[in-house]
Parts: sequence; C-alpha cells; structure tokens
Amino acid sequence: MPNYETTTISPRHHEAISDWQRRNFPELDLLQRNWTKHFGAQTPFALVAKVGPLRSGEVEVGRFRGAAKFERAGDMQGNMFYSARDIVRAQCSTELGSIQQHRETLEQAISDESKYAVLRIMAEELRHAYQMFWVLDHDPTWKKVGMGDVAEETMEELLAMTTGTHVLDAFNIRFGNFLDNAVYASVIDLVGKYQLQMQQVFAYAPMARSMGPMLSEEGFHMGSGRRIVAEVCARAGRGEGDLSMEDVQRALHCWFPRGLEMFGREDSGATNVAFGFKDKVNGEAQAEYVGEVRGIVRAWNLSFVQSRVPRLERGAAETVVSEIEATGDAKEGIRPEELVRLPDPRFFRRRGLMETALQPYDVAGSLLKDASGSPLQPEAYLRYLAGVLPEHYLRTEDFGRYREALLAQAVGSPAGW
Repeated sequence: MPNYETTTISPRHHEAISDWQRRNFPELDLLQRNWTKHFGAQTPFALVAKVGPLRSGEVEVGRFRGAAKFERAGDMQGNMFYSARDIVRAQCSTELGSIQQHRETLEQAISDESKYAVLRIMAEELRHAYQMFWVLDHDPTWKKVGMGDVAEETMEELLAMTTGTHVLDAFNIRFGNFLDNAVYASVIDLVGKYQLQMQQVFAYAPMARSMGPMLSEEGFHMGSGRRIVAEVCARAGRGEGDLSMEDVQRALHCWFPRGLEMFGREDSGATNVAFGFKDKVNGEAQAEYVGEVRGIVRAWNLSFVQSRVPRLERGAAETVVSEIEATGDAKEGIRPEELVRLPDPRFFRRRGLMETALQPYDVAGSLLKDASGSPLQPEAYLRYLAGVLPEHYLRTEDFGRYREALLAQAVGSPAGW
C-alpha cells in the first residue's frame, strides 16, 4: 500500500492548473491512453497531491530544533515566511518549466520507449507542481494582513511563467534535440533529488509531507535519462544513430554547470539550515552531486566501451575506462577523446564564487590566458565556448544572456575582465 494519502486542491486552482496543462502539455491524453502498454500495472497517473507522513514531528535542524514543526505558514517567524514561499515558488517553477522544455523536442525521441518515458516524466512533473499548489492552497494563513494573499499571487505568477522567465537558469534553456531531454533528466533532475532529500526535514510540515512521494517519482526521471544516454553511447559504439559521443560531451558541457548553480553559491545555505528548511549547506550538497555525476558519466562510457568491444565483460570494460582516464592513452583501440569527460565545476559558470563566476575556465579547470599571461578576454572566451558547447545552444536566448553578462563584467572591470 502507498505510504501516503491523496487529496486535491480547491476546484478553482485545480481548473487553473488543468487549463495550463491543456495549453502546455496536451500530450498528457496520449500518455494516459497508452499508460498500461508502456508501464504495465503501475498505478496510472492522476493529478492529485500525495501527502506522506512526517519523518519527525519536530524540527530536526537549526535554531528551532526540537520544537514542533509549523503546521501553519502564518506561524513561521520573521523571514521564515517569505523564505519558505521562495522555496515553494522555485520548486514549482522547475516543474512547470521542465514540462515546457521537454515538449520542444519530444518528437525527436530515439525510440517509442524513450518518448513515453519522457511523457511520464512530464506528467509527474505536472503532479509535483500540483503538489506545490497544494502546499500554498490548503493553508489559509499564507494570506496575512498587510501582506496580501501570498499564495494566490504566487500561483498566478507561476502559471504565467514561460521558458525564459522561470526562477532558475536551467529552466530557461530551450532544448535543441532529444539528447537535451535525456542529459537534462540525468543531471538536472539529479539536483532535484538532492533538494527533495534535503527538504525532508522542512520545518513547515506541509512541505515536509510532500517530499517523500515526490522523491519516489524523481527516481524514474533520473533513471530514464541515464538509460537513454547510455543507449545513445551504445549506438555510438556500434557506429549507429545520429548522435555521437561528442554530442553527449557537448550536452554535458551545457547542462552540468547549470546543475551546479541550482544549489546556490557554494559558500551559502546556512540560513536555510538555521530555519530548519534543509539539512545541508550548499557546498556540501554540491560536492556530493559532483561525485554522483562522475559515476553517471562513467556508466555512459562503459556502455560505449562494451558496445565498441563486445567481448569485454563489465569488469574488463571498467578497467579499460580507468586506464584511459589515468594514463590518457588509447586502450582496446579506444582513444581518450572518444570518452565523455566530466567538466571541471569552474567551467562556464555564470553564478557562484567571485573567482569562478564569469571567469574564462576551460573544461579541464584551467584559467585560459592570452599571450601576455592575462585572463582570456571575453570575445576570445566566447570563441572557445563555441568549440565545446552544442551549436544549437549558442543560438539560444540563454547563451545570449550569458554573453551580455560576460561583456558587461569586462566593461566594468578595472583589469578589463
């Protein structure tokens, strides 16, 4: 039996999010008609809120540790009220934004199976957005004298967001091909897992009760993305398909930096821990994330190696990958440049520590310099990025915003960078 109860939000808000779905995700009907064919006896999708049990009835971390969790938003003290609202808003924005992104390249799926996997991801992201609406909708104390109806204003704002206006940069990038769908599900949804895990302790009880059911669904999203990319790598190993290992590499260059930035500045996050909203600071969670993405990349390389050299068992293939990484030499006819490499966390960052954000680091983490030994000038760095990022991404509004920020910083810098 599921370890949660289901409920719905008010009819007015339910209809509002259903109307958003009809405009932004009409393919939901196709998924529901074919659910049993692709997902067997798994419980069919339903647009409901899933309310799980609290891990603890007491605040688990921070300055209120040991006190009862807050059942009413209006009882949260000081800046907690708006900080909690901001987290709910950002979480919901990621869910709605990802649906809009996935839909753009859905028809480029590499197989019928992969198309329906992404459709299911989109449906569950819709439910996660609905879950955040429940957090706001069911509690009348989000409306406070002198503050207005914070819940109503937030939900209206969320339903009006489009690609380019979402809270976090990763959800304002337009997809260019189906590889974006898969790499995104692998590394961006993985950040979502970390956020949901950290927020299981949330001092506002309705948010904490939402995390368990959302986490159980997030696993399918990440697993599907990894499997699709692994299949792309296997096909590349056999010389099949339209996507190459270089395409995978460039997609990773695009998405991994944005995933890192979803955690916030590496030296921040203490306030959320103090409020009891999360149980880790940003840098700690981000470091764990980097290690996990490194393992994902290794699995993709194993798929390539075993497909290129079918006689190798998994253990032997792991040895080949390790030796190539350690020595930089070819093994079993596979050159180092044929494998995917995790870019350095300083590469292509627009947010973060001052010494990292908008600085000309290459994919290996070296600060690029010109002939005089000065950091590479913006136009030269933009030319470098053009050689390592997906071509379609260079034409997006998101890259245009990065370019503008890079040039603006150079103009304002006494050193010219």
